[in-house]
Amino acid sequence: MKSLAILSLSLIATAAMAGPMGGGGGGGSGGGSSSSQIEINGPSVQVTLLNRSGVLNVATGGGKASQNLASNAGNVTIDRSGSSLQVVAATGSGILNKADGYSAVAVNNLASNYGEVDVKSTSIQVVAAKNSGIINYAGNGSMAVQNISSNNGCVTCYNNH
Repeated sequence: MKSLAILSLSLIATAAMAGPMGGGGGGGSGGGSSSSQIEINGPSVQVTLLNRSGVLNVATGGGKASQNLASNAGNVTIDRSGSSLQVVAATGSGILNKADGYSAVAVNNLASNYGEVDVKSTSIQVVAAKNSGIINYAGNGSMAVQNISSNNGCVTCYNNH
């Protein structure tokens, strides 16, 4: 875990020297609004470190829940020569994404871009989990979507379920 933290800090310093940091970035609720927009235009670094932690994203009975760890949710665009580093590192932790009950939708993104996405060069997405559990569960009549170190261009595919 220490070496991953040191690596992350090194990459943050490198990205900071590479150009101005964008104004925006991840952690938002995603919510499914088709007007969502994230446009960073340069290097972007997002790091989530979990140590003996629990992260829960739960939607029940027609509810919708969105959760983003070191992620961008919306129309996402980084461009202007690109670059983006997204890291989720967990040790001894549990990450649960659960939808249960008719029409419930739970969307969980870990080190991911979720939306139309458009990075255009250099995107590093890492989820490192040691002695941890990452669980995605959908009960009867519900939908649970979990993106791990990935790009998913279709927000409305799940939020209009």
